[in-house]
Amino acid sequence: MNSTRKLVVVALGMVALFVACGDDPVVPPPPKQPTQIELSIAYTTSSGLAANEVTSFLTLSNGELWIGTAAGVSRYASTSAKQRTGDIINGINGLPHPQVRSMVEYSGKVYVGTWGGGLGVYDLTAGTWSQIRPTESGLGDGFVAGISPSPTEDRLYLATNNGVFIYNPGASSFTHVETVDPDLLARLDDPNDPLSNPEKEVVALQRLVSAVEVTEDAGLVERWYGPRVEIRTSDAQAPRLGVLVSKPSTTFRYTETTSGLVEPNVNDIFYDSVRGTYWLAYVSNGISEVNVTARTWTHHTLVEGLPSNTIYAITRAKDNASNNSVIWAATQAGLAKLVGNTWYSYGVSGGLPSERVRSLYSDNGQRLWVGFVDAGAVRLLN
Repeated sequence: MNSTRKLVVVALGMVALFVACGDDPVVPPPPKQPTQIELSIAYTTSSGLAANEVTSFLTLSNGELWIGTAAGVSRYASTSAKQRTGDIINGINGLPHPQVRSMVEYSGKVYVGTWGGGLGVYDLTAGTWSQIRPTESGLGDGFVAGISPSPTEDRLYLATNNGVFIYNPGASSFTHVETVDPDLLARLDDPNDPLSNPEKEVVALQRLVSAVEVTEDAGLVERWYGPRVEIRTSDAQAPRLGVLVSKPSTTFRYTETTSGLVEPNVNDIFYDSVRGTYWLAYVSNGISEVNVTARTWTHHTLVEGLPSNTIYAITRAKDNASNNSVIWAATQAGLAKLVGNTWYSYGVSGGLPSERVRSLYSDNGQRLWVGFVDAGAVRLLN
């Protein structure tokens, strides 16, 4: 055997070249990281948070911080304010439903997606609330899991329990995008097909979209729709389930049989402009990083160092320890970060108030906000 060889290792789109003597390459050790994570500020019900289950964050152009919870929105005058400003915004004084799932500031207004009531809309200039309810508009479903503005047109894309709805603020109108494969819909409507037989609930489950990401990459607008799929019938071979991608000239679907998609259940989709890749957070199979141009799928699971294979959210933010911008993941067993090719995780023993991480928010790509299922929210020191 040749005593010298070259080993090319490709991981996460980065190519590293190691030249070693003998049969085994010399791999440098992973960078050292602190075992404790440093927190800058914490929010709980004692500081005015509406509830300790935090689902979303938003920093406004006027400097305010909004924290969405299972019981409404708490507003803070700034990102360093420790006590809430004004009343909790809930189903009584502004929102159509108190359970908040998503928030975005767009064209002078704040759109708040709720889980059951549709949209709450706050006019920043007038200081007034209005509601867009499914029973009073073209919004065909009140369960709004995600909101993504289009980078090139005056549109908001809403991930709902009944597919994707595209909102035109100027015309106050909605367009429905069916995200389920037409062949599957036909089977569900066929009483003789075993897929439609035991439980009609499968129709609603198939149409649930938990994440939507609309981006502009190399001049092309890409719309990624992440479904939550659960087959509760005897037919385990439902056709073409997976992540739906819409481009100006084509629409296609990533599936387990036609791509590197590990499972069709996606909690979150994050477009990483730094690497030009998409990150998919799975319900039970970790994370996939998708390089569309290279057509590669890189998977991260417990084996690669994640604390759990159940991932709720992914984002990019500054890491104080390495002073670099890194990928962060919210899991059911703690917070994880990817430094180089190595995952580091933090739980209660690492300085967090809980290991049940529910949501992440990157403040202009810098500060990281972390929301928990049962312990409020924190901002990391960076």
